[in-house]
Amino acid sequence: MQKCIHILTHEYPPQRGGAGIYCREIALAATGNSISVTVWAPKESAKDDGVKSKNLPWRCNQSVISSWRLFCETRKFVLSNNTDFMIFHLAELGSSRAFLRFGWVIRKKLRFILTIHGSEILRFTRNPLEKWLFRKLLLKCEKIHVLSHFNKQKLIKFCPIVEDKTCLIPGAPASNLIGTRSLSNNSSNENKVHILCVGRLHPRKGQDQILLALDKLSKQEQNKIVVRFVGPKIKPKFVKRLVEICDKLQVEVFFEGDCSDQKLSKLYSSSDIFILTSMPLSNSVEGFGFVYLEASSYGLPIIANRTGGVEDAVINGKTGLLVEPGDIEGLSDKLKKLVVDDKLREKIGEEGKRWAKNFTWDRVALSLYNSD
Repeated sequence: MQKCIHILTHEYPPQRGGAGIYCREIALAATGNSISVTVWAPKESAKDDGVKSKNLPWRCNQSVISSWRLFCETRKFVLSNNTDFMIFHLAELGSSRAFLRFGWVIRKKLRFILTIHGSEILRFTRNPLEKWLFRKLLLKCEKIHVLSHFNKQKLIKFCPIVEDKTCLIPGAPASNLIGTRSLSNNSSNENKVHILCVGRLHPRKGQDQILLALDKLSKQEQNKIVVRFVGPKIKPKFVKRLVEICDKLQVEVFFEGDCSDQKLSKLYSSSDIFILTSMPLSNSVEGFGFVYLEASSYGLPIIANRTGGVEDAVINGKTGLLVEPGDIEGLSDKLKKLVVDDKLREKIGEEGKRWAKNFTWDRVALSLYNSD
């Protein structure tokens, strides 16, 4: 009998974000490789051809109530089905937290795969009870998927006994956001250098660092630059701070909001540089960064902070330039370097295109689901 993978997630497109992209892409790749998959996702989630889905008819988040409802739905399903050939993939933080909190109530032995995106290790080890429950959950899993060396090192340091079942498999660009155009088409205005940043407007994504670094460039250099920020406005006070910094700049700045994939693809195609300077916070970290590979696939040189798992997605000096978090002077120097040197942009961009081709979701799905 063929095994069936049940991907449990509270995040799924049209909601953008790393975990949502991960869940959709691994489901599409598994289905395309004849692996039986059912996605348990919020009822408003996108329906993809060929991918079986099960609606979660409540407001999915990390609250205790949401965790309890997912647990109850799973328990009801388990009690009415033969689960010998089923694997439950806890694919993002919300579903992981539900089984951390309540999974021990199910007495029937279940098969689990757990994905660690990065912030789970920070959030699940902050208090003694969750820390103990997290370790118990890790020990129950058949496989633990991590996307970067950073995540693996943090996990093994916390729970060394799970090293043998921990699989390091990097992610890949979103399948509908892989670049195909030539580098000669990067900019729609040859007199301007177009910089793109993709990520929710939030202190953890560090958009203020970018603007502060631009402020250190000369007025003449600033006049050559157009910056577009793509992403939803999560923190109003942070957005207000961004606007206040913008008012001091000669740079043209546009806040594009949460774009469709079609518009985002056009923005990648018409840009010259990609920048996302994620900052480490006490409860959140950039575990990998799919957007860096998306941008590389379009031939864009990357500027990023050296934090979390970013170094698994960006090769310093080859596909991008890395800076230490909080080093505004260093960030400004990297920006100036790429703004003034179009040959360097082209060289790094070409290397990035080659690099991005190494990453596919087929590899992730087959590596994670096909071996026993």
